[in-house]
Amino acid sequence: MWDKQTYEMLIDQIPFDIEVTWDKVPSFQKYGYVNTLLVVISTLNRCDGIFIDEKGDRINSLIIQQLRRKLTDRKKRLFNIAGHETGKPILLSKLGPLLFEIYFNYYLFVETDTTYRQYFPSAAVILRCWNFLKGKLVPSPGSWGSDIITMTYNWNSTLIIENDINNVRSSFRRNFRGYKLVPSPYKYFITAKEPSKKEKIFLSNNGFKWLFPEVSPDNLITKQRDEIEDYINAQTNRAQPYL
Repeated sequence: MWDKQTYEMLIDQIPFDIEVTWDKVPSFQKYGYVNTLLVVISTLNRCDGIFIDEKGDRINSLIIQQLRRKLTDRKKRLFNIAGHETGKPILLSKLGPLLFEIYFNYYLFVETDTTYRQYFPSAAVILRCWNFLKGKLVPSPGSWGSDIITMTYNWNSTLIIENDINNVRSSFRRNFRGYKLVPSPYKYFITAKEPSKKEKIFLSNNGFKWLFPEVSPDNLITKQRDEIEDYINAQTNRAQPYL
């Protein structure tokens, strides 16, 4: 999952050309992020998903550029937050009547209901079913209420996949701030080995299910595909009354 071999294997399962701008020599962790994205894309492809751009045209190539996670640009004008009016998915996939947004190395906007507190947990891949999204007026990130924007939400249509080859290191624990407030039933953390008892409690407390290669790397990819397909089937079932 965190190596070049897996990357090359998954690339062959994508129905269009992909180029990755690695910035520097790719690390194990960078391969893990990209391969997680490729598993999601290849699973949608296996489910007969069609990949399109924002105009609705089918794509024949994709450049994966943003490997470093950045919440915003230097001038704080473009926020890399799923659902934010300046945030854009890396790719769209149409599967029958459903449209899925795919975000890579993006953030989520989470705020408490009782006190004014904003959290911005990030994930390797965020998948959202566009059909069920609803708009909500919220204070702009970093604002104390003077700037109001429209953010799109629907946690039951949001799938979150994070991974770390080193299990739950301290930097990832900081990233988990706010995930307790994300009521999505589809939160997954991928690790290279089985988490410790303490790590399992930490992940469970934040609503995550952990996936690790019990037998082989292929077994881990199969596990991911199964969870993604369950999510797609659940969204399909939700759409049935409206068809």
